[in-house]
Amino acid sequence: AQTPSIQMEVEALASMFPDAKLFLGEQATEEVLRTHGRASRIIHLATHGYFRQDNPLFSSIRLGDSHLSLYDIYHLQLPAELIVLSGCATGLNVVTPGDELIGLVRGLLQAGAQSLVLSLWDVHDESTKDFMIAFYSRLQQGHAKAKAMQTAMIEVRERYPHPYHWAPFSLIGKG
Repeated sequence: AQTPSIQMEVEALASMFPDAKLFLGEQATEEVLRTHGRASRIIHLATHGYFRQDNPLFSSIRLGDSHLSLYDIYHLQLPAELIVLSGCATGLNVVTPGDELIGLVRGLLQAGAQSLVLSLWDVHDESTKDFMIAFYSRLQQGHAKAKAMQTAMIEVRERYPHPYHWAPFSLIGKG
């Protein structure tokens, strides 16, 4: 894998949730997302986003068997309380004439997500793992999403002082 900490990240997160279903590599398919996503409270996708500024509808996320385009995401049913995309550049979008935002954010909200955590730039593998573990630990302790994110940022900033490491993620939707 290009990002060796992804497996450690998702295995650590899956161990925090007793009913978690973990799909790695080739098992993490569009069909799995369609089947399990509509009944999931939290969906965590540790994958790369590909933002196409020239044609945002062709922006996508990489799955085990394909790339899921923004158009495909619009047609998913993912009424999750929280969807997290912990990979690179998943939160980028473009503003079109009329001030309309087009990107994965819009697609996932259209699919039914109540809130999203997405990255604003290419993330660092190790600090992302640490951030996600801290974030989900706080959620498990009953913190609101916004407070869990703030606390995770502070915690990761202690180990990695540069904002590149502790500030790549944005919370959108219900905090």
